[in-house]
Parts: sequence; structure tokens; C-alpha cells
Amino acid sequence: MPRSKPNSPQRDRHDTNNGARPKIGITTSPRREADYYLTYGRAVEAAGAEAVYLPPGTGSLAEVDGLLLPGGWDVDPALYGEEADAKVGDIDPELDETEIRLFKDARGREIPVLGICRGQQVINVAMGGSLIQHLEGHEVRAYGRKHLAHTAAVDPESELGQAAEGKDIQVNSLHHQAVRSVAPGLRQTATGDDGTIEGLETDDGLVVAVQCHPEELTGDLPWASKLFERFVARARARR
Repeated sequence: MPRSKPNSPQRDRHDTNNGARPKIGITTSPRREADYYLTYGRAVEAAGAEAVYLPPGTGSLAEVDGLLLPGGWDVDPALYGEEADAKVGDIDPELDETEIRLFKDARGREIPVLGICRGQQVINVAMGGSLIQHLEGHEVRAYGRKHLAHTAAVDPESELGQAAEGKDIQVNSLHHQAVRSVAPGLRQTATGDDGTIEGLETDDGLVVAVQCHPEELTGDLPWASKLFERFVARARARR
């Protein structure tokens, strides 16, 4: 999948001192339509970065400054020591392996990571946590991807909380899995009004994850665009 090209106005507004924008690697699967990933690409480019698409089998993160793990299929329950129940959807073992390996590479290199929906779940599993294999009532695709389904209370001291200026947020809900047990090294930063874990973060702030889909909300809700801006700022600082 080719890299997308940011347009000139974005480049002028967000150039770093050496003229280079930070590169954000976005993991992809050829089993999914390209337009799905372009939504994430547009969000990071609007925040001042260059999107670089990483297919399954990508070897390392040597050329990127940040890693974005997007939404997608269910994570294989075998990776957290469980058998799949009847309601587990499609899984992609090659994508699971690639994303977990690249996430661990990012941690070793101190590369900032943003996890979204499945991305939050991958991060939690990679660090030793488990998932709820089927969460009733959270698939609201019939209402559209921007539909604000419920409220999440946010830790104001977290990266997500700072993006939200310490306020609770309204979130879209496009998932049927969620974090069950939080992995060692992660802390919960947001909680849905039904108790669902809506955000996770490492103490060093380099790993930030959310259960919702902020890439769909950047044009409507300031917290969503600020979340990407803060992520890109962390990637820029790494340069």
C-alpha cells in the first residue's frame, strides 16, 4: 500500500526545523479496503505528520517516528490464553503477529504509540492483559460511524484527559470486544458509563489507547483532533 502524500498547506503549517514531518506508521491488512486506513492517514496528516502504511510482515519501525494501531478484526483469543467463543468474529493471525511484534519494537525504541479500538486491545494483549470476547450492545454501525453512543469519564491527568481539557467526552462505539483485565504496565484512563474500559496509557505517556474511533470525529469534536495532535507532537519530539 503506498504512502499518502500530505498537501502543501499542511506541510507549511507543521514543518519541523529541518523541514521534515514526523512519520507515523499505520498497520494495515490487504484483507480490508484501502479507504478504511486512509481515514486514519488523513487524521495524522491533519495533525502535522506523514502517514506511512505498514502491511503484515513489516520487519521493523526503523523509518517511523510513531506507530498507530488502528481498528479491525478480533484479536485471536489464543494470544491471551483463551479458546474462542461462538461470537468471536474474523481473526487475522498474520496481522496479530505483525502488530504485536511492531508494538514491542516501538516500546524497545521508545517510539510513541496510539492504539484505536482493536489497537487498544492489541496493546493490552501484547503487554499481558485479556479481553472480553463479545460485548453486547456496542455495535452501532447502523447509526453511522460518527454516532455518539455514550459518555466516558476521563482521568484529567492522562494524555486523553489533557486532550479533553479534563472533561468527560462523548464517544462513538464501533466495537464488540473490550479490555477485561488491564495488563501490567498500563493504567485505565477512561471509563464508559456502562463500565467499559475506554482508555489505557503507560506511565511514561508514550503509549496511549482508546476504545472509540476518534479518527472519525476530528472534524466535529476538539478532543479528537487534539488527541492526534498530541500524538504527533510526541513523535516530533522523538526526532
